[in-house]
Amino acid sequence: MTEYLPAHIQEALTSRAHELGIRVDVRGNVVHLRGEVASEERRRAVEDAARAAAEGHEICNELHVVAVTEPDGEERLS
Repeated sequence: MTEYLPAHIQEALTSRAHELGIRVDVRGNVVHLRGEVASEERRRAVEDAARAAAEGHEICNELHVVAVTEPDGEERLS
């Protein structure tokens, strides 16, 4: 299952944490998560989903929280 583990984790991130675009890299017994999420809560949700999918593996959460702000005013289209 080792060669399928990244895909299995990716599927869990999509179905459980509802996150796309997270890079999953497995090296030995360590799963590396890389990418960007909108909040610390999302960061933890991704890690929890990966931990459940990769039971017995160490999780190295390298996700970055990127502040997402609402635009100032309305956008005008011409």
